[in-house]
Amino acid sequence: MDDTDYALGRTQAEYQRLIEQADILRPITERMLLAAGIKPGVRVLDVGCGVGDVSFLVATLVGPQGLVVGVDLDAEALKFADERRAAQGIANVEFRQSDARSADSGGRLFDAAIGRLVLLYMNDPTEALRQIAERVRPGGIVAFQEPVMRNVVGAATRQPALARLNNLLGETFERSGARPYLGEELYWRMLDAGLEPHPKPFAEIPLGSADLACGRWSVFAQNVLPKMVEYGLAAEKDILDLLERLHREMIPARGLFPLTSLMVCQWARKPAGPASSATA
Repeated sequence: MDDTDYALGRTQAEYQRLIEQADILRPITERMLLAAGIKPGVRVLDVGCGVGDVSFLVATLVGPQGLVVGVDLDAEALKFADERRAAQGIANVEFRQSDARSADSGGRLFDAAIGRLVLLYMNDPTEALRQIAERVRPGGIVAFQEPVMRNVVGAATRQPALARLNNLLGETFERSGARPYLGEELYWRMLDAGLEPHPKPFAEIPLGSADLACGRWSVFAQNVLPKMVEYGLAAEKDILDLLERLHREMIPARGLFPLTSLMVCQWARKPAGPASSATA
């Protein structure tokens, strides 16, 4: 699904990071989906499903009478996702290698299209939203969760290594063509795409202990490290030294620390109109 140079790579280490990240983001994503109106019996398109965690979450919300279709361009991620689906005995999820902007809805429009950390990798998120909405029935739901990769309040003064790492990550994503601050743009992009934004979007930062946060940011940085070096933003030794500093600063500290960037949740409805012949 990415139109950009995917800075995190496509490796088993990255797939494992996505699974661990999914555990952290699950409560936020579930709140968004419930607030947006995902309920039992609906048919949902999961955009950029990756290794399947959002699809599995949605499957619990739509129940056995509902259906989740996860689409992604990464064949290896989809293979892994389907193996996980089979191992868990999930029957109301299917995966397809496809671009959600042109995916075949199977003769019936979806009740909802959702995604997490996916629009930031698209060249034109507004047009992507417009095209994805074409796969949704009139009055249906479009809901996305996207990041704002800026330093959290106080990080620059209390945790300078974390602040420096966050800046490097943002620069790397920007250099790759991605939009690391897309969460700030979701509201107006949905408006420009012809959707009717819900009046109550929300944003959260998952928090955790120092050791958990240090581990999460270190893994993130290690997966992005090859691109930081390729783009000339830092030498490998500089990044490794920075991660050592991160460990020295965070581990002795007390309190809670961000586990991810700020996550913005925004949902909208496709304007109601004449019934489509493809709509159930």
